[in-house]
Amino acid sequence: MTLRAVTLLIISLLTLENCLAEQFSKFFVDFFVDTKTQADKVTYPYFYNGDRTLVKSGWQTLNLKNKNRIVIVCADSLESVTKEDAVDVAITNGANLSGVKHHFSKQGQAWKLNNSRGIPSTEYADKGFMTFIERFSTDVDFQKKNIIFPLPEKTVQISADRKETQSGSKLHMPRTWAPVGFIGQTTQICSFVQTGEDANNRRIVIFENGEKSLSYNFINIRGNWFLIEIERYVR
Repeated sequence: MTLRAVTLLIISLLTLENCLAEQFSKFFVDFFVDTKTQADKVTYPYFYNGDRTLVKSGWQTLNLKNKNRIVIVCADSLESVTKEDAVDVAITNGANLSGVKHHFSKQGQAWKLNNSRGIPSTEYADKGFMTFIERFSTDVDFQKKNIIFPLPEKTVQISADRKETQSGSKLHMPRTWAPVGFIGQTTQICSFVQTGEDANNRRIVIFENGEKSLSYNFINIRGNWFLIEIERYVR
């Protein structure tokens, strides 16, 4: 077998592995929405701030404040972390960057929760963007200045087999823009951004009742964040 053939075979096998791997975002959302199966998605012994849960029968459910509206921040794409072997997710209460960090790892093709611990704000991996989002959510004038108009909003159709196809679009203009906010009393921010990740774009993806609903796409230009696109998902 030639070197080229071996290389193509390796690429094919890696591509197949990525296709077979459970999407991390789906696993994560299902973990908190379908809490009855949560215990099956944990590696034991499980550690939370030093406390041990040795076996499945001792599992105590982890809950979000509002599992019907899950807000996720990610770099690049929602599934960019699926290819990784391990992912840390920091869950914070809005702009309060202290919270809980959950460590997940891939077991074969499936994801499992390994351990969790409380973290101070100094350990939060994406402080710059979250500081921006706090002001973006509370200062209307600042929000308008940090949107690139005309702002496109795409309608994306999700089929039964989860394929996505753009089915429409519209443009938002400054005079008709209705402010949006991501920080609220019941809002927890789930960050997929990993320590040391330096991508110059962010997505805020909102899941309503377990289904992807909206995506707000931001880009960093010369140290400043701007909202450049919205995607609305329909079925």
